[in-house]
Amino acid sequence: MLSPHQDCAAEDTGAGGPADAEELQEQEEEARSSAQRDAPEEQRPVKQSLGACVCQESLWRCLLLSMLMYSCLGAVAWCQLTRVTKISFNSALTSSFSASLSSLRGASGMGAGGPSMIYHDSPCSDGYIYIPLAFLLMLYVLYMVECWHCRVKSELQSKAGLDSVYERVLRMRQAQPCIWWKAMSYHFVRRTRQVTRYRNGDTYTSTQVYHERVNTHVAEGEFDYSHFGMKDVSRELRGLEGHPTTHLHFTKCFSFTEAEPENDYLNQRAWFFSEIEGLDDYMEAREGCS
Repeated sequence: MLSPHQDCAAEDTGAGGPADAEELQEQEEEARSSAQRDAPEEQRPVKQSLGACVCQESLWRCLLLSMLMYSCLGAVAWCQLTRVTKISFNSALTSSFSASLSSLRGASGMGAGGPSMIYHDSPCSDGYIYIPLAFLLMLYVLYMVECWHCRVKSELQSKAGLDSVYERVLRMRQAQPCIWWKAMSYHFVRRTRQVTRYRNGDTYTSTQVYHERVNTHVAEGEFDYSHFGMKDVSRELRGLEGHPTTHLHFTKCFSFTEAEPENDYLNQRAWFFSEIEGLDDYMEAREGCS
């Protein structure tokens, strides 16, 4: 946070007479409130909910594969436990009596399809049970690949100890920020090239026209805030000892407490880009904080 630099001198008050109790109490309260304002706020780890953890990480794929595998196991169990009524026709008897039954079609005691048998069996007895088993095997292979990918991703992540994390955060808070600008001037050049193509087995060459970007000038600058004060207002990191694993996410930004440093920043920024703007046909502007 940038603000004008001000020197504050403490005033000593002599005990020339009895002080008023109410005034002393008000002064103590003001001093206590100012100390609380100057004290940095604490930032403690925040536990993620189950839904946020599943959605943000790649765990939702493992969860989906697990549900599909349990569905396949349920289908296999249903095939093994369920019994349905089936009707089977004896094809051998039907073929032997086909000649004699051709003239007696519709006679009593003999149907058009021959003798039949009613029995109870599994609905997957005709080989349909191998369908959920094949899906189960395929999903299990995908599940193992996903588990390996999660483990490799966890091993490749940057890890640090507790002391090194606190030390790094302290160095970042004590470092001087740099508010930078970068401008690139460029234009496009029309060029041609020969392209060989094949059509119906024949080779022919054509001329292709394209535009290529050419950078002509690159300039960098930064905000000079040496005549202004700077204060880090980030929260103090606490409570990492109570968690075995913590994911840290750092963000950087800056703001102004008064109009004077903000106007100076805008003036320096406008002057920098105005110097580069007319050097070529186009200009690419970038800015950030580091």
